[in-house]
Amino acid sequence: MRTSKVKGFTLIELIVVIAIIGVLAAILVPSMIGYVGKSKLSTANSNAKLAYTNSATYCTECETAGNPVAGGTTANIDLATVNTAAGTYQKDGNELDKALGSLMGGNTNSGIATVVIAAAGAPEKTAWAKTTADKYVGGYPQEATIKTDGTGSGSDWKVDLGTAVASQA
Repeated sequence: MRTSKVKGFTLIELIVVIAIIGVLAAILVPSMIGYVGKSKLSTANSNAKLAYTNSATYCTECETAGNPVAGGTTANIDLATVNTAAGTYQKDGNELDKALGSLMGGNTNSGIATVVIAAAGAPEKTAWAKTTADKYVGGYPQEATIKTDGTGSGSDWKVDLGTAVASQA
């Protein structure tokens, strides 16, 4: 009589475990993709608000120096190319691009910002994206938001990077 003391899993048991892992992955992957999109959009909105705040700072500094920023203008600024972090800029009302580049980091990952200056010489609204082709464009004061019904890959609010105008999709 032969008694076998071989221990291990049968092929059926392994197939069942792999099937369970496959089902769990199929459930989790779509929800994780949604979290990544929300995170990118949240970052874009935060950077748009930062561009707004830094623009307001520059406008205030210029006004205090007696050189207000010209109102009724829109500035499209590639933050990676205009200046380096902590770079210098003149408070003459003409160097908003250099000021934002300095205040927002001024490196290759700084992104692109659009700032609309109101007639009063202060920022009215801003938009920010990592690149011109990025589908996650944040805005301030109207933030872009992910759809709550889970459909589509865009957002309920689209913010145009060239004009910082938000519109409902």
